[in-house]
Amino acid sequence: MIKKTIFILLLCAILTACVSNSGEPDPIAVLKEQTNPAVNGQVNPSAIATDTYQVNAIRNYEPIFTLNPGEVFDGNAMVSFLTALEADKQQFTVNGVSYHIDPLGEHSYRIYRLNLVAEALLGHIQAVEGGLMSVEFAEAIETALANDTRFFEHKGIVYVTSEHRKVTQISTLRDAVIASPYYLEAYDAGFNEIAQSYKFRLALELALAMGEKTFSYEGERYGVLPVAGGYTITDPEVKLLAELSNIYVIPRGSNATIPLAFKNVVREAIETEKASFNYTSPSGVETEYQVDKLENAWSITPVVTP
Repeated sequence: MIKKTIFILLLCAILTACVSNSGEPDPIAVLKEQTNPAVNGQVNPSAIATDTYQVNAIRNYEPIFTLNPGEVFDGNAMVSFLTALEADKQQFTVNGVSYHIDPLGEHSYRIYRLNLVAEALLGHIQAVEGGLMSVEFAEAIETALANDTRFFEHKGIVYVTSEHRKVTQISTLRDAVIASPYYLEAYDAGFNEIAQSYKFRLALELALAMGEKTFSYEGERYGVLPVAGGYTITDPEVKLLAELSNIYVIPRGSNATIPLAFKNVVREAIETEKASFNYTSPSGVETEYQVDKLENAWSITPVVTP
């Protein structure tokens, strides 16, 4: 577990440095154009060396955590979450806080913080910390327990039941964390703050879980297009906005900047099991790349011709 957590933290550190540019209306056409853009005019021969890329790619299965503002979810909490998943448990407690896990879709989870309001032991129900409880609320709890209902609603508030030792706890839910192996990378660095925000990511994850092609965020509609290795996210004007993928394309040089369009071509080559592919750089240099499958990763290098 500790190894998993260290891997997650290292991976997050590596991935915080990724960025690129922008696109055009028709989603599919725009995607094809920007995935491997062609540039008119003469190519400067001196650009050939600087416009080629050497990268490694890995398919990530470990969760990356997006926290609701104000939420604290440290290494102990991450390990406890992974332990709960392995044990097929929906709830876990760590650092004195209880959480509920709600699967969102393919390997993604919505984690709620539980705020305890009442407890039930041997048929006796009481509010916590000396609080008062209405007869109607007590009856709603009794009905939920009798029907073995995990969730129930009372006066517009959703409650969840959980077991702690021999006590049944009744709690409200507060959005805390989204856990997903998919990383959202924006074309424009100016959009990073929104792309990495909890509310934007939650709206996107809910759309993916329901198979929706669009979702709303702060009154604007965004598009979701399935592509090789993940999804393309478009803005309200149907321009390319970000890429969501669990295939991470990492430059071999710490100072190297890799265009997001190039990363998309790499992901497509991996998904379609291509041994090589051609990519035209933003300055018009076309290069053939070789894809070598390693044990748990891929190596992508320019093909050197004599």
